[in-house]
Amino acid sequence: MKKGFTLIEIIITIGLIALIGTVIVSNLSATYTKEQDEQYENFKKTLENAACTYIDLNMNKTLKQSCQSSGSCTVLVDDILKEGLIEDNDLKDPQTNQMISTSKRILITYENKVKKCTYEE
Repeated sequence: MKKGFTLIEIIITIGLIALIGTVIVSNLSATYTKEQDEQYENFKKTLENAACTYIDLNMNKTLKQSCQSSGSCTVLVDDILKEGLIEDNDLKDPQTNQMISTSKRILITYENKVKKCTYEE
């Protein structure tokens, strides 16, 4: 009797290795996509929080009341950058890996005197 593997055993082994490899790669891909989504959400939250803080620190009472009565106003990314509420490296969009324009706007809305800051994509 000869020692060694039959062709069928080798094919089955290669097939199993390929199947396991496919499962691993697809799981890693899903994890990477989820991580990118989380980074983008954190990027947006950083800008939105900075804009809300900017409004609280810099709007005089009359302007704030005007913004509340109209229901919305906007803050430029440049304004929160100049104020020091964010840094230059906070402007890198993780989805595109590009720096966003400082002329981008963050929408401030008021509903029942509750402020909400939203990054406009």
